[in-house]
Amino acid sequence: MQLNLKTAPTVEPISLTEAKLHLKVDGSDDNTLISALIETARRLAEAETKRAFITQTWQMYLDSAAAEIRIPKPPLQSIESIKVISAVQSTVDQNSASGQALLYVAATAGFSVDDTVVVNRRGSREEELTILSIQDDVSLTMTASLSDTHTASQADRVEKYILAATERYDVDFSSSGNGRIMLREGYSWPAHRGFASFIIEFKAGYGDAGSDVPEGLKQGISVLIAHMYENRGGEGAVKARVHALEEAKIILSPYKIYRF
Repeated sequence: MQLNLKTAPTVEPISLTEAKLHLKVDGSDDNTLISALIETARRLAEAETKRAFITQTWQMYLDSAAAEIRIPKPPLQSIESIKVISAVQSTVDQNSASGQALLYVAATAGFSVDDTVVVNRRGSREEELTILSIQDDVSLTMTASLSDTHTASQADRVEKYILAATERYDVDFSSSGNGRIMLREGYSWPAHRGFASFIIEFKAGYGDAGSDVPEGLKQGISVLIAHMYENRGGEGAVKARVHALEEAKIILSPYKIYRF
């Protein structure tokens, strides 16, 4: 399993004003530092609890998928999509310029109008587009223009995506533990090529605002911020962070996920 953060939180569980009040800091000289410490403390607390605090979007890549799939970083808000990469693929065989809808490929076998495809450049899937028309073994015309130039020398792969219909599965939005996806009886996942080709995009977190995050988690974050601020710089900074995390663990322990 691999995880990719697609959309980071837009706010922090604790505001700059709240952090400064906790630190008993009145001036603005350390605003940048304190803001950075807030983010660092939140990330440490999320790592310790294995949770997501503020709304964020993740992509989970699997080589294969069982009937039941556990979703990390609770609480789960929504399953945005489940996609698989088909065994059908082609390669770019000549220049396909940015700003045009035409994607030149080595072969078009297996692709159909309305298929969703993605251009994979050395393992980085850069563009997700839909096929508007096909010219046999020559090119694919997309519904949108390419944002990047793709050439044969870059060996870009054009991969076919299949969207798993929502009627195939049920979702358990557990607030106390990992969310789950379960195949419905009589259904199966779409066939795919294996190796990071089963992709679940999901939203996680308690909500869009700091006020949505439980107070216990915010208290743990505050402990981390205070220790890091009071022991910033110098040889003691790392040691102070270790001690802060140990203290914060006690506060965060009721929220910790012990099983993925």
